[in-house]
Amino acid sequence: MLSKIYNLLNYCYEDSIMDRYAGIEFQLFLLSTKTLLPYENKIGCMVDLNRYKNELDLFAYYKNGNDDTINYYLSNKKQSNSEDNLMEYKIIPIAISNTDFNVLIEEVLKTVMFYTLNKNTILNAVILSSVIYEYFEIDTVDLDNLKNKTNARLIDFSFKEFIENNNMTQMDKSYIIGFEKERIKMIASGNCISDELLMKYKAIRHIVNNVKAVKPINKENEVILSNFAAYILKLRKGTVAPEKLKYSNEEYHDFKEYLKYSNFTHPLLGKCIVMKRNTNEIILKNKLGLLKVNI
Repeated sequence: MLSKIYNLLNYCYEDSIMDRYAGIEFQLFLLSTKTLLPYENKIGCMVDLNRYKNELDLFAYYKNGNDDTINYYLSNKKQSNSEDNLMEYKIIPIAISNTDFNVLIEEVLKTVMFYTLNKNTILNAVILSSVIYEYFEIDTVDLDNLKNKTNARLIDFSFKEFIENNNMTQMDKSYIIGFEKERIKMIASGNCISDELLMKYKAIRHIVNNVKAVKPINKENEVILSNFAAYILKLRKGTVAPEKLKYSNEEYHDFKEYLKYSNFTHPLLGKCIVMKRNTNEIILKNKLGLLKVNI
């Protein structure tokens, strides 16, 4: 199981963990992983949306790459209707850490719909979640079986129930009708795991076609990735105590106040050392590496 998690992460994030500064894809993985909070009364992990919002406000200072849905949220504090081209990188840790598909899809869609109401992105998230879920439940991947299981989940998926459970009842009825039309069209196609999705999502390529990372990973990044794979496995097994991951909003202050010091401990970034400072940017180092902070 641990090697399956590591190999999936290594392939999906190989292009963004290689640089001196982590690329946005791996940064999104870190953001989601840090906001996973185990349930106290059952096995499974929820996304702590309050922490997620704080992480995202902080992320605006150091993100290394472009994400249109994040840019829209940071500017407008609401979802866009645009397709989320980096959705995969946000939901992978959520999907791996949950062993109950009902919990998994609930938490995945909370994250996806935090950024966008794009119908294709939401439906693709259901498919991607199903593929990842099955991968960690079976020993050998059979594409026909994978398609059948995923198609069944698309049939069973109730968007109306999801929005009611998450207090989104103000959503326009025409939007819901439009979503259901797209869902039915996808089910009727009989090919939910299409060649288009294979090209679009690295996780599906890795799982279906057994495509693996080809770029060599340096020792430092290998250790980081191995540690995260082990941590996600602990979340999956329910062996991480929830109280160890909680933090108080009262500890959270304006990030620029922290940046006045040569070293500091931040409630979200941990211990940080200022390595370089100039007019427009500050280079920080924490336990995960270097961050280029724009000021």
